[in-house]
Amino acid sequence: DSVGNGGRYGQGDLQWMTAGEGIVHSEMFPLIQTDKPNPTRFFQIWLNLPAKNKFVKPAFEMFWANTIPVYTSEDGKAKATLWVGHNYLGVEKNPNNPPPNSWARDERNDVVICH
Repeated sequence: DSVGNGGRYGQGDLQWMTAGEGIVHSEMFPLIQTDKPNPTRFFQIWLNLPAKNKFVKPAFEMFWANTIPVYTSEDGKAKATLWVGHNYLGVEKNPNNPPPNSWARDERNDVVICH
């Protein structure tokens, strides 16, 4: 992106960006597998910054799939990935936090994103 951040994502990885005073980025999908298909599934969530944070420095966080908590029910029939959030699905303190100045970073807002 325009402030030097970059990373690939796929296979359950998560990128989180706060645009703040401005950032230019693009979505590019490098091939991860050379010997089989490389399906891409993703979604984007846009959160409006509070007025006090509209012009903060842009920020970027990369969370690799192996650092993202996954909840599995006792019977193994249900599974949920907890991308962001604390005290949810048995995860007391998620090691992955949204970038500074993100509305979701403020624990008083109790933001949870899971799939």
